[in-house]
Amino acid sequence: MVHSNYHIHSNYCDGKNSLEEMVQAAVQEGLTSIGFTGHAPLPYENDWTMKKETVHSYMDEVRTLAEKYQEHIDISLGMEIDYFLDTEDISSDSKALIPELDFFIGSIHTIGKMKNGLMADIDHTPEIFEAGVKDCFDGSVPAFIQRYYEALGNMALTIQPDIIGHMDIIKKNNADNRFFDDQEPWYQEAAGACLDKIKASGSIIEVNTGGMIRYGDRCLYPERWLMEEILEKEIPITLNGDSHTTEGIRYAYEDVLALLKKVGFKAIMVRKKGGWAEESI
Repeated sequence: MVHSNYHIHSNYCDGKNSLEEMVQAAVQEGLTSIGFTGHAPLPYENDWTMKKETVHSYMDEVRTLAEKYQEHIDISLGMEIDYFLDTEDISSDSKALIPELDFFIGSIHTIGKMKNGLMADIDHTPEIFEAGVKDCFDGSVPAFIQRYYEALGNMALTIQPDIIGHMDIIKKNNADNRFFDDQEPWYQEAAGACLDKIKASGSIIEVNTGGMIRYGDRCLYPERWLMEEILEKEIPITLNGDSHTTEGIRYAYEDVLALLKKVGFKAIMVRKKGGWAEESI
């Protein structure tokens, strides 16, 4: 049994429930250690991240809930922080917030700015994904994917997030290999080079069930063959829900835990007394 989840959203960003509702759901489901990871504000208009003016209210409320529920569950204050392909960096606002956090997730959600001035999100719709690749990478999906994995690895080395978020989220819109085949050598070489950088960084890779509740089993991140590579390279993992609703607080944990054991994993990383430690599964 896994009793932790360090990727939880609330209605401060694109989650559906309040922070306290998510805590109560976690306690009810038997979790003993959780971390909130609201999407940090971005330097452009959007509808899925926290607003800059609400960040400290979010922080204060998480700390208050941590004290209120300390007899039932350990609660850590985190954020999910975006790394950008064009600048190879996170925002200056995010850099200022990191020292105030217990931990943070580093993720890449955007392809880049399109010719119409809008940002193209990796995980929005297939049409936006295609338009973003067309505008930012001259329509070359391999060029984008190789750049994505290069930047994800560079993020691990330079920003050193505690957790790498949904490593292969680029497959979300790739049902039936619409855009690429992750069994092709060029893809696996790019992902493998990324894993080498993550290994060197000391970051943890999350096994993320959040896509499964929204899009089905094919959106378990990362893919099984990547799990096998992660195990071979001895990179630490943790199991997270990327939870946007109370129903997702430990979605598919039993099935995914069984898969992890079948792959050969013996432990995951959990937060204990303010630090990360291995826990047997």
